[in-house]
Amino acid sequence: MAASSLFERVKEINSIIERDATDTSYKYALLRGVAEVCQNYSHFKEEENGRIYLPTGLLVERWLLYYYPIVASPQFIPQKGNEKPLEYKQRNIAFRKQFTKIIAYYQDKGGFSVFYNDYRTGNIAQEIRKDLRLLVRIILFTITRYPMKHLGYSLNRRHYSIFSYEPGGRIEEEKVSPEHLIERCGRFSLDKDLFKVFRDFGGYLAGNNSVISKWAEFSTRANRNIGVDLEKALMVLNEYPISERDIAEAKNFYSSLLKTRGFLECVWSGRRITDPNYLHIDHVIPFSIWKNNDLWNLMPADRGVNLMKRDRIPSQAILSKRRHALQAYWKALLDEYPERFASEVRIALTGRSHPDSILIAEAFLKLDEKRRFLVENQGYPEWNP
Repeated sequence: MAASSLFERVKEINSIIERDATDTSYKYALLRGVAEVCQNYSHFKEEENGRIYLPTGLLVERWLLYYYPIVASPQFIPQKGNEKPLEYKQRNIAFRKQFTKIIAYYQDKGGFSVFYNDYRTGNIAQEIRKDLRLLVRIILFTITRYPMKHLGYSLNRRHYSIFSYEPGGRIEEEKVSPEHLIERCGRFSLDKDLFKVFRDFGGYLAGNNSVISKWAEFSTRANRNIGVDLEKALMVLNEYPISERDIAEAKNFYSSLLKTRGFLECVWSGRRITDPNYLHIDHVIPFSIWKNNDLWNLMPADRGVNLMKRDRIPSQAILSKRRHALQAYWKALLDEYPERFASEVRIALTGRSHPDSILIAEAFLKLDEKRRFLVENQGYPEWNP
């Protein structure tokens, strides 16, 4: 894409952020979601006639993560013009009432992080599955019939001028999970040049300088009588379900492996780890860069080495040098957690299922692609000890 064309497409998105009229926060949620999907899940993309198609279920998942802390906030944060708490029976965003049921169920069970962990692992309790399925259906309908339909109308004077949508299959309550949403929520598309803008500049579009700040500002003025503080709105919009359970599970797995074998090899340095106190669990792709606690991303590292790596991305040289150790740990994880490991790799790295015999090799290639994109396109710091 030529520089002039790229500039025009960036201007187009910025114009939509500034000019498209909105009475809800949906516009900001859609733009933020599309930016994150294009950046983090491009391995799912399919190209047809100059357009890029991606699973709409990934957007539905983003909205679950964006709106859970908003609806759960002790202070009511309006997301629609003159919206009031549910007890006032005023017009609310389409899914607030249904979301409240999910939040009430998890209120004394660990809240946001436990909900996300149950959803991600496909372990939503039987008594809440029907409610979650209905919530997902309402969110899907809202995304595709409102912001996806109207976004860009101020510029192009026609509906679905930026995005198009193809429906999927039936969402089954007993299978609500990331993979099920990817398979059943259909596809959305955008033109190839616009996909490149979201992919390469998504960090800016989804960051505090643009979409999130505009969303926070909208929340403070949607109902001025409620008096939402801008700082509070920003804090809620940036909340993420950090699950210590995932880290603990990985730590227990490697601690058990250490006890059985007598030592572990530091994934990055090859140093022998014999003392559990020197065993650290390192994110291959730092959590500060990509909020991912999948098993494939959690590796055993020597404490001193992990402190040196900090929040940097392994270079191609170190990744290639330590490929055997990394893949050996992946194989051990695949043997211990076959369904979960394969599912997490598919969603985060490969985009589709592979036989166990080639899954790990394919995952390594995709990890290297992800590493290269983050360093070369997004400018994140590289680690090369």
